Amino acid sequence: KKVYLTFKKKLYSQIKNEKFCIGVSGGPDSLALAFLGKVFSIEFNIKFIALIVDHNLRKKSGTEARQVKKILTKHNIKAKILTWRGKIPNSNIQFNARNIRYFLLKKECNKLNIKNLVLAHHEGDLIENFFIRLFRGSGLKGLSSLNIKSHSDDNILNLIRPLIYTNKNELIYISKKIFKFYL
Repeated sequence: KKVYLTFKKKLYSQIKNEKFCIGVSGGPDSLALAFLGKVFSIEFNIKFIALIVDHNLRKKSGTEARQVKKILTKHNIKAKILTWRGKIPNSNIQFNARNIRYFLLKKECNKLNIKNLVLAHHEGDLIENFFIRLFRGSGLKGLSSLNIKSHSDDNILNLIRPLIYTNKNELIYISKKIFKFYL
């Protein structure tokens, strides 16, 4: 309940009554986000859709994406799989996969005429990102990396992180309790 109340306050302050999409990987943080998004959508009568990206980087990625969609659908959460059909990167895989993910998510949000993409970044991601940037030699401005709200490079899409100050263990608890599953 505590996690939802914080989530609700942070998300509502950013989107009010606008439709939104949620990026779902199948990990405990994004599945918890999908559940919290569902509760939020019911409370405020706002439509949302969970978007699952299949990067096509591994043989099992399609199967995992379908498994995540099935578990969300079973819990009455509308979900869609976005599959990358372009060239598969063979270097800088994490960086390129991130670019592919954001490209597909942004393209689908634009297609659906939705300008809010809600992401499951949590407290651990905030700390990890800080240290990555610190070790890369970022200045003070570069060290503040993840905010509750930022914008896509072209300013078309709002990227919203209402769980940025939430502990991952709380998200694991929600995923286990609700879905009894995560990747």
